[in-house]
Amino acid sequence: MKVLLLTARIRLDSAGGVTGAEVPTERGSDLRLRRDPAGGIHLPGTTVAGSLREHCGEELDDLFGSKPEERKDPDSEDFALTPSAIQVLGTRYRPAADAAEHDFHARTAIDRSRGAAENNTFHRVEQLPRGTEFDIVLRWDDPDPQRREAFLTKLKSWHPRLGRGVTTGAGRCRLVGWGFTDYDLATPEGLLDWVRRTGLDSYPEPTSQPAPAPAAEPLLNVRMTIVDGLHCGVGDEDKPEQAPREIFRLDGAPAIPGSTLKGIMRSRAEYICHVVGVPACNGQEDDKCRPCRIFGSGGHKSAWRGAIVVHTAVIENPVVEKERPHVAIDRFSGGYKDGALYKDELVVAGQFRLRIDQIGKLEDGDLPLLNAVIADLNDGLIGIGQSTMRGYGTVRVADSDWQEPDLSSLASTLRKDAA
Repeated sequence: MKVLLLTARIRLDSAGGVTGAEVPTERGSDLRLRRDPAGGIHLPGTTVAGSLREHCGEELDDLFGSKPEERKDPDSEDFALTPSAIQVLGTRYRPAADAAEHDFHARTAIDRSRGAAENNTFHRVEQLPRGTEFDIVLRWDDPDPQRREAFLTKLKSWHPRLGRGVTTGAGRCRLVGWGFTDYDLATPEGLLDWVRRTGLDSYPEPTSQPAPAPAAEPLLNVRMTIVDGLHCGVGDEDKPEQAPREIFRLDGAPAIPGSTLKGIMRSRAEYICHVVGVPACNGQEDDKCRPCRIFGSGGHKSAWRGAIVVHTAVIENPVVEKERPHVAIDRFSGGYKDGALYKDELVVAGQFRLRIDQIGKLEDGDLPLLNAVIADLNDGLIGIGQSTMRGYGTVRVADSDWQEPDLSSLASTLRKDAA
């Protein structure tokens, strides 16, 4: 018997992580990182196996056992499950150097009819910082030499997207090292070496490094400029009462969360579909309408990942106004209301890139629909962030290569596909 032990090291290039069950809080709920019984950060082996199966494709699909659809009818006569040839023995967490162990990212859903935050949808997602690493240990008994080489070749190009929030740019990883050792248990030397290897430190060190991966070509990469004040908050519930509400930052730089941009794109795409008479739900129905197919769905009975990734946009050359005061008006006296003064931190000028990557299948009309949303942003029909109804969040396209879609052609395509 021969045994292949392999260690693969992956590194997070964007904040992310696999979360566990929701934990109720006073303001909403927290989605906290999955942890082992000892309280340590944990990357489940099932997550790794699923990602590897998808990456290896049909050629090596059987290395990871029966497909999910093959397990649905255990009462059939030909029902038989195939175990996975490659075992995920476990994962080891390696915290990022010079970074906080984890952070929370606040989010909420938007009510489609009111255009404001929807009740009871505020939640926070706990995420690991960029630079966090995991060592993944795999075991393969009696591997076929040719398939062994084919798997190692595939592994070197593995750049997984793991955990929650993949379609908003979270959990983007890359392979940064690997190492493997072969044991021949049929020989005294191999068997002795095998039994002497005990503990985590005995696994192969991931010293080999893959060649740099070519940069992926974005589906859309449109440069935009901020016209007036833009505020994307952080849900800072612990701030002092008189302190301004801070803007979202990524590594210290003002930024627009990918979840914000994706929410705007999705809700406007739904609106455009409704205008031209095409069915579109709000993402919580068990129906694959066009927006659900593009952006994903969290239906009550089934859910699926979207076909695109809307990345967090870092604002370049930002001009930040640290405090812009506001006060509520007393409806009876017409003057200011006591105790209702508050301040916002704003980005009043700057540029950013709206980058969208494709990770799934798109159909005719999907790209023009996304460009139609960008056209509405450019025309000022919708804005980004808070207080868009009083002038905040207006942006303009500053990319000369971008072209507005033919709206008549888009409407015809959407209606034809929905028929």
